[in-house]
Amino acid sequence: MAMKMKILHYPEKGKIVTFTNLLSNEYQQKADKIPPAYDCSRERLLFVGISSGKIIDSALSLFLRGLTTDKVQNVAIFTDAADATVEEMKAMIAEAGAKVLDVKKVKGSFLPFLTGVKPEEAEDLKTWAAGIVAQLQD
Repeated sequence: MAMKMKILHYPEKGKIVTFTNLLSNEYQQKADKIPPAYDCSRERLLFVGISSGKIIDSALSLFLRGLTTDKVQNVAIFTDAADATVEEMKAMIAEAGAKVLDVKKVKGSFLPFLTGVKPEEAEDLKTWAAGIVAQLQD
């Protein structure tokens, strides 16, 4: 049974986009950037790839603070952000009402134009995502 989900990323550069496209192909869902062209609407699951420094950009912050239960029930984050930034993102999402299921730390690229992902990194992300999907289908 197909689950209603979205796969988004922020910003539109680096390995995060490559990871997002991997999940997009795996689940045959169109990937989009944040803010998305079409807003979330009663999604069961949102996979969101985020590359961020110590400060969360205002566009990303606005999006995360808007993840109410009318828009999305569950969020799974894959990110290269620092732990403190991840905790801040999780707090924004929880405050809005959505549930953060899990956070997967991924290795970002040193330079934003480098987008290559090693096969083992790709498989690790796919395995993690499959676990999240299986958890919601039980």
